[in-house]
Amino acid sequence: MVKRVVNNKPKDRSRLKIVLVFCLVVLAWTGLWSRAFFVQVIQGDELAGMADRQYFSREKITGKRGEIFDRNGNVLAQSVRSKSIYANPFLVQDPDKAAISLAGALGGEAAQIRAMLDRQAGFVWIRRKVSDRQAFDVAGQNIPGVFIIDEHSRVYPRGHMLGQVLGFVGMDNQGLEGLERSLNDRLTGAEMVIVTQKDASGHAISLLAQDPTAKIDGQDVVLTIDSEIQFTAEKALSEAVERFGGRYGISLVVHVPTGDILAWAGYPFFNPNNFQRSNAGIWRNRAAVDLIEPGSTLKPFLVAAAMEEGVAKSDSLYFCENGRWRIGRNEIRDVREHGWLTVNRVLRYSSNICSAKIGLDLGPGPYFNYLQELGFNSGTNLPLPGQGRGILRPYPSWSRMDLATISFGQGMAATPLQLARAYLVLANEGRFTELNLIMEDRVQEPDRPRVFSREVSRQVLSMLRDSVEMGGTGTRARVSGVEAGGKTGTAQKASAKGGYGDKYVASFVGFIPALEPEYMIMVVIDEPSPTHYGGVVAAPVFSEIGTGIISSDQGLRLRNLPPGREVADQEVRTRENSRFSVSQRRDLMGSDGEVPDLRGVSLREAVENLLSAGVVPVLEGAGVRVEDQSPLPGEPWDQMDRKMVLRLCES
Repeated sequence: MVKRVVNNKPKDRSRLKIVLVFCLVVLAWTGLWSRAFFVQVIQGDELAGMADRQYFSREKITGKRGEIFDRNGNVLAQSVRSKSIYANPFLVQDPDKAAISLAGALGGEAAQIRAMLDRQAGFVWIRRKVSDRQAFDVAGQNIPGVFIIDEHSRVYPRGHMLGQVLGFVGMDNQGLEGLERSLNDRLTGAEMVIVTQKDASGHAISLLAQDPTAKIDGQDVVLTIDSEIQFTAEKALSEAVERFGGRYGISLVVHVPTGDILAWAGYPFFNPNNFQRSNAGIWRNRAAVDLIEPGSTLKPFLVAAAMEEGVAKSDSLYFCENGRWRIGRNEIRDVREHGWLTVNRVLRYSSNICSAKIGLDLGPGPYFNYLQELGFNSGTNLPLPGQGRGILRPYPSWSRMDLATISFGQGMAATPLQLARAYLVLANEGRFTELNLIMEDRVQEPDRPRVFSREVSRQVLSMLRDSVEMGGTGTRARVSGVEAGGKTGTAQKASAKGGYGDKYVASFVGFIPALEPEYMIMVVIDEPSPTHYGGVVAAPVFSEIGTGIISSDQGLRLRNLPPGREVADQEVRTRENSRFSVSQRRDLMGSDGEVPDLRGVSLREAVENLLSAGVVPVLEGAGVRVEDQSPLPGEPWDQMDRKMVLRLCES
């Protein structure tokens, strides 16, 4: 019998265990390396970004918007620091409590703020440009995830002054209207990204260094506007519009030699500090955008063109048909009945009939060409949005009646800016001059294009002086202490139903002094009532603005003379007499016992001096300057019966 031997010796499983452990280690390392590869390679950028957002905050800031000044350094628009509140909803620990706290500090409904904190975004505006008190209250709450940042708010310290021209900006300091819009690239500051390091609670602990030489603030702008003249123009214009119930009013004051706009008034006023409470009809810059028919203010250019072409002279006679004249089936009327008038009196009394006859003699082609050269078919170079270009149809399409009506300023349209620029041509001896509004952008053209000859321009200026000083339609535009010249306009407005209605635009454009213009003043009032004549409505505004200018130091300042300086030299005093009030002008009366020498002086100055001495002169002839006198200079006054005869001449 065979015995079975049983081997009770345990099997050696160490090899298996080693293999199993090795496999487990390999699997573990493989898993770890796979996870590391996934985290660092596959998800690396995403997780790095999450960490970066958690510990660093990158904020885009914009430099301070440039300020706007007038020519004398007065601030018209500036940017001031203000506080804004924003939140990172991912860092807000208790949105309900945070919403209640913010509503208590800022006002408003907690539900609206709670909805903001529910947004899946790392940056949410809670309230922008809050008051300092509100910002202080929010800071005192110390709410995690809610932050305060500095921004800039636009402020207009002078309120409505120059409101329509300046325009306004939106919440992000983006220019929306006026100069703020057209100069936005110049005024807007550059953008910069700043990086803030934060602790685990989300509080800023450091600001990473930036380039210290970086300049991010916007560029300042200096306007040609003079705030004192602007104030005078706005005051006079607003009173006239209110007095005559006008729809709106426009006034411009321009320094003639340079084309600098010293005042640009619009009424009703617009305050850009409260643009949200206004509307486009108020902030509309009508002087640059709106088109008007210039009416009789166009007649000086007709006369200048006719004289330049040799069609008429200042003493050429035209028959005014006693106030009514028919062209075909149409009738042209004058306000007053006139018979024969010389061309200079046609302008003085503003005859539509004689103007139409002058235009017909001139012809459509030459007249159209002069109007084009005067800029009535092109916008100005001023940096303003939406400028009008005028309406002037090509002359081949003009009928005989079209030529007649355009001759007295109806049947075509222009902006007030275009009309002002055209008047600068007459004031600057016939040379075309652009308007300026930005001091840095002024272009002094050494050889300005010539539209009219110097002789013709001076003759027309003399006619405009007579319109004011010699009993023409502009007598209410007189300015004490200086000869003024200008032209009234009373343009009938086109009706929406066709033809012309019963509403008018009253205007006046003129110069001081009349023959050596230093200032041009334009006044336009839309739909005045019950009277609508430019000589009654607009001319007194010219007088008030002109009086304000010459009674201040503005004329001296523009000639780079210190305010209040006495001009002692007699030759300079004679040339500058238009800058002073009557009390400051030269005394021509001499000693009490001798007759003064008034030969060669203006009629106005001679009369003022004689009246101040109690002498009422007798005038002989027609004109505006004293040619001879009786008694002669140096003769003794007859104390019992002082008499003075002045013989006048045209120039």
